[in-house]
Amino acid sequence: MDAYDLVVIGSGPAGRRAAVQAAKLGRSVLVIEGRGRVGGVSVHTGTIPSKTLRETALNLSGWRERGFYGNAYRIKKEICGEDLVVRLNKTLEHEVDVLEHQFQRNMVRTVAGVGRFVDPHMIAISCPDGSSFSVHAERTLIASGTIPFRPESVPFDDVNIIDSDALIDTPRVHPHRSIFSMASMPCPKSPPSA
Repeated sequence: MDAYDLVVIGSGPAGRRAAVQAAKLGRSVLVIEGRGRVGGVSVHTGTIPSKTLRETALNLSGWRERGFYGNAYRIKKEICGEDLVVRLNKTLEHEVDVLEHQFQRNMVRTVAGVGRFVDPHMIAISCPDGSSFSVHAERTLIASGTIPFRPESVPFDDVNIIDSDALIDTPRVHPHRSIFSMASMPCPKSPPSA
């Protein structure tokens, strides 16, 4: 059984920083990430995807240039989910590559899987391929991220009422659908504030 000074469950901002800092202090570190690749919620469904989609939509719709070129200015007449997905995938791929390189450079080992405590110092890891193994952890940091809250009183149907994770997936699920028909609200008269 492998042993580590620190095992981090989750590779989002907190887990990443803790893992890299511990490695820089000479500690052996393992990061367990439930997704196929590192980055956590921040990279895969949270901050980076939501800001990338927002900035791509603002750019392709011409919002930022309308003050100079006029209100009719547009880069594309019809913006579809496919337009957003191309930029989103490129951005996310870059972010994940940066994180993987940072872990490699600092000799932080990563594994895709789900960790659960067997005892205070032993963690069993279940991998996506069905295999499992255990590691010994002198210390453990749980930085497993979050999921959107879906109260029972709100009738989520993933079509008209969606949460933030579904919003990120909408362009992927409906790549040829116009982004303006995805929302029930009309387009705003002025650019949204940051």
